[in-house]
Amino acid sequence: MEATKEQQVQQLQEEYQRKLAEIQKAAESSPVSPETEPATPEHQAVSEVTEKAIQEHNPEFQASSHEPGHTSNPAPDAAAQVEAWVQAALQNPYQTIKAAADTKDDALIDELHGALTGNEKWQQLVKEGKIPQL
Repeated sequence: MEATKEQQVQQLQEEYQRKLAEIQKAAESSPVSPETEPATPEHQAVSEVTEKAIQEHNPEFQASSHEPGHTSNPAPDAAAQVEAWVQAALQNPYQTIKAAADTKDDALIDELHGALTGNEKWQQLVKEGKIPQL
């Protein structure tokens, strides 16, 4: 039996909390180079959880980056598709990720990953209470 939308969102939130705790623990034991400014642990957790959700439907997918805002400038039709997916993902993330993964277009899927984990959507998810602001 497929999980309800609420159960899917709860699973994403639980996975996010687990991944965030792992990243924060690793960050405490690893000094950061001053030349690099890594994503915050929260951004990295969202990025990795999103990547894992995509991999459930497209196991070969690897995000090109876990840094916020790593999208390229896709063609207008691709950008429109990504924006439609982003809006749909805010309502039903699993169904949207599955639809994107089913295209098998890794470049387009990576654009979706970047859009979902970029600063603008990050702030929207924080504002809506879907991701805690730490």
